[in-house]
Amino acid sequence: MKTYQVFIYCIALVTFISCNSQSKIMYNKAYTIVSEDFISKEVSIKEFGKDVSGLYIYDSIYPYPLDKNDSSNFYKNILSEKEEIKPLRKDKDLKELSNKNMNSNWELNAQFKTVFRTVVQYQGIPNGPLNAAIFSEIQDNQLRIDVVPFFQGSPKYCGSITKYYFKFDKTKIIENKKWTDHYECW
Repeated sequence: MKTYQVFIYCIALVTFISCNSQSKIMYNKAYTIVSEDFISKEVSIKEFGKDVSGLYIYDSIYPYPLDKNDSSNFYKNILSEKEEIKPLRKDKDLKELSNKNMNSNWELNAQFKTVFRTVVQYQGIPNGPLNAAIFSEIQDNQLRIDVVPFFQGSPKYCGSITKYYFKFDKTKIIENKKWTDHYECW
C-alpha cells in the first residue's frame, strides 16, 4: 500500500513540475516574439543617449481583458469602478521572466512625471521603461499579452495598446495574432 501511495505522489509531483515548466516555456516564447516589436538597445541609445530598451513585465497573471471589441464572455466583471485591472494571482514564472529581462538602466524607484492620472509621460530623456507587458491566461493553452504604455501601480488601458494572442500545443506556438486597439485616456 505504501509503495502505491509513493507512486501516486511521484506522478503528482512530476505532473506539477511539468505544468510549471510548460507555463515557463510558453511565457518565454511569447515574450521573445513580443519584445522584438519594441525599442531595441541600439535604437534607444541612438534616440535617447542611453539604454531604456525592453518591456517591463508585470509578475501577475491578469484576467482576459474585456474591451469593446471582444465578443467573448471570459471574465466579464474584471474592471473595478476605477477601471483598474485586478490580477488573478502572482506567478513565479512571470516574476523570474521579469527579473531576467529587467533593464539595469531603468530607474523604477525614481519620481516619474505623469499626466492622465498614472500614465507615465517622461519629460526629456526617459528614466524607465516605455512599455509594460500584461500577461493574461485564456483557457485551453492560450495566452494573451497586452503591451500598454508604462504605468505606475496597477496597469490601466489608455492610448494605443498592442495586443498579442498565442495558442499553444503544449509548448509549441500553433497560432499567433497581433492587433492594436486605442483607449481614450480618462
